[in-house]
Amino acid sequence: MKRLGRIALVLALCLAVPAAVLEAAAWILGRRATRSRIAPGRPLLVYDNDCGLCTIVALFCQARTPGLALVGFSELPREGILESLDWEAVLASAHLVTADGVEYHGGEAVTQLLRLGTVGPLVAWLDWPVLRGLREIGYRLVVWQRASISRVLRAG
Repeated sequence: MKRLGRIALVLALCLAVPAAVLEAAAWILGRRATRSRIAPGRPLLVYDNDCGLCTIVALFCQARTPGLALVGFSELPREGILESLDWEAVLASAHLVTADGVEYHGGEAVTQLLRLGTVGPLVAWLDWPVLRGLREIGYRLVVWQRASISRVLRAG
């Protein structure tokens, strides 16, 4: 019986440690939601309009999300929206500003955006504890390689 207790403890630790690491990754890599000074009245996706991959994804999301407006970094007014972030943080990831002014950043912006569209129920699980860490790590990997991915998309 003691042996089963030890095995259960080892299994619990094997599951708990990776889960804690992934939650820590979500906390470190993710940025907490902020609030804009103005409510845009419809959802806005703020993205890097100089990035081919980002533009393709933004247009894809706009086609599947009713009322979504796209705002490229180069077109972003610096008053009222994303004011709580410095310019470097704005340029570091995509941002979703909801119709009532809640600002989501990075991987969370992507899942919140997808929730607005037709695939919402399919991606809600990406906001679950533990999976948030995987979402943020995946998002950062894509951001890190977006220039390479954009070149491949242009070539293909």
